[in-house]
Amino acid sequence: MRGVRVSKSIFPNSITLAAVFCGYVSILFSIQTRFVEAAAMILLASLLDMLDGRVARMMKVNSDFGVQIDSLADVINYGVAPSLLFYLLYLQPLGVVGMGIGFLPMACAAIRLARYNVDADPDIPSTYFVGLPSTMAAFVLAAWIVFASSAYSNYGTPFMASLLIVIISFLMVSEVHYDKSNIFSLRYIRKTRRVITLLCIVVSIVLYPALAFFLWGWLYILYGLCRSAIITIWYARRDDGREE
Repeated sequence: MRGVRVSKSIFPNSITLAAVFCGYVSILFSIQTRFVEAAAMILLASLLDMLDGRVARMMKVNSDFGVQIDSLADVINYGVAPSLLFYLLYLQPLGVVGMGIGFLPMACAAIRLARYNVDADPDIPSTYFVGLPSTMAAFVLAAWIVFASSAYSNYGTPFMASLLIVIISFLMVSEVHYDKSNIFSLRYIRKTRRVITLLCIVVSIVLYPALAFFLWGWLYILYGLCRSAIITIWYARRDDGREE
C-alpha cells in the first residue's frame, strides 16, 4: 500500500489560507460591530502574510498557483475587510460619499496587486515594492482602529478616517518605492542594527500595543516617502550635472 504523498507547497499555502480565514472572521466581526476585534484579525492576517512567502522560499516551493492564491487572499484580507470595517464604523452615515470613500482601499488594493502580478519578473529579483504594499496599507488602517479605540471617544471622527483612507489608498497605487526587507528574514535579523530595531518593535508592542502598531506602520510609510524623495532628487541633480 502506497503512502499518501503530501506536497511541500501545502505548508505556505496553509498559512495563506489561515490569513484568509482571519480576513473572513474580520468581516464577520465588522458586521457584528466588534470593530476592535475585526481590526485585530486584519493585523493577524498581515503578520501571517509576512510568513507565507518566506516559508515558500525557504522550502523552495514557489509556484504560479501560490502567487495567484496569495493575490486573491490579499484582495480579501487587505481590500474587502478594511473597506467594510471603515465603512460600517465611520462612513455609513455619509451615504453615497461614504460608499465611495470606503471603496477606495478595496479598489486600490486590487489595482496594486494586478499591477504587481503583471510587472513581476521571477528572473529579475527586485529589492523594493512599487507602491505601498496592500498588506502594510491594511495593517496601518487596522492599527488606527486599535489606536483610536483607546485614544478617542467613538473611535475618532469620520473626517479623520476618510483622510487616512485617501492617503493610504493613494500610496498603494503610487510610484513610491518601499523596501522588501522582512523582519522574519534571517539575513535581516543577523544585522546588529536590525536586531535592535526588532527588539524595539517587540518591546513597544508589548508595553504599548494600541500605539505601537500604528506608529511603526507610519514610520514604514514615511521611510518609503523620504527614501523615494531623496533618490528622485539625487537622480535629478545627477542628470542636470551631465547636461551641463
